[in-house]
Amino acid sequence: MQQQIDIVIAWVDGNDPAHKIKRQKYLNSQHSLSSVEDTRFASNDEIYYNIASILKYVPYVGKIFIVTDQQAPLALSAFQDQGLCSKDQIQVIDHTSLFSGYEQCLPTFNSLSIEAMLWNIPNISDYFLYLNDDFFFNAPSAIEDFLINDRIKIYGHWQSNFTLKMKYQYRSWLKKQFQKEPKSKYTIAQMLSADILGLNKYYEIHHRPHILSKQLLEKYFEDHTEILYNQIQYKFRDFDQYLPVGLNNHLAIQQDKAILEGDIQIAYLKNSQGIDSFCKQLVNTDFKFGCIQSLDQFNGTDRLKIIEGLKYKFSDYLPNILKS
Repeated sequence: MQQQIDIVIAWVDGNDPAHKIKRQKYLNSQHSLSSVEDTRFASNDEIYYNIASILKYVPYVGKIFIVTDQQAPLALSAFQDQGLCSKDQIQVIDHTSLFSGYEQCLPTFNSLSIEAMLWNIPNISDYFLYLNDDFFFNAPSAIEDFLINDRIKIYGHWQSNFTLKMKYQYRSWLKKQFQKEPKSKYTIAQMLSADILGLNKYYEIHHRPHILSKQLLEKYFEDHTEILYNQIQYKFRDFDQYLPVGLNNHLAIQQDKAILEGDIQIAYLKNSQGIDSFCKQLVNTDFKFGCIQSLDQFNGTDRLKIIEGLKYKFSDYLPNILKS
């Protein structure tokens, strides 16, 4: 029997009035604009194409866990109702369950805090994939794309910590001097994930599905509870946070539980100038994964063109309610 691994998708409907009110309650002038802007919390049904892509292209998937904050995508149950997935294959995991034992850190609106707790999902598989809701599989996938003989595959390249660490220390000094929160940076978060393990370089990764080890993260946080708490205390993204996926990867590298691969191209759409190229990549299986960043920022015509392309590609795996 083929090994199965679970998939975790983080999702939020930032347009939900109750969620907006909750966010506003915890905002203050010290938060950097990028960590609290509405597009970070926007949902434009991308998650349905994400799920459809998994059902179409990932035969080794076990459970699909949707991590939410007292919410659920409205059409989620339609996948099971129409027989597109097995019974209870798609499950919603609320933040109260995810942060069991750490409830004092709730509510949170911070993906870097949430990612640090994914290992705590009840009954999750020993290895699992993590995707943002705007990701999708663009071509057939084999488990060997991510895992071979209990060694995880990491796609990226080595970078020195030196320059980023100097920037981090300088901005930390400015923060103390002027009490102004620096902007959270993805690359600095990656550097920090290596630095806390004593590494002087980090394996830089980009936006794509990542495989995580429950055992690696659980054991590390059991032994370093203060590092976990310092991470998850932030309700919004913070300059001082590390990238949990990076921590997972660097732990695996240190323990010889990783296979390092070079960067791979994905079908990545971030602005209207790239739509024609993206639509061509949608039908090109050389691009194994795809990502649509901030779909809510596109104009109506461009957004419709993107959605129609996704509907066509995943039509047989989408509930009827999403095809109209």
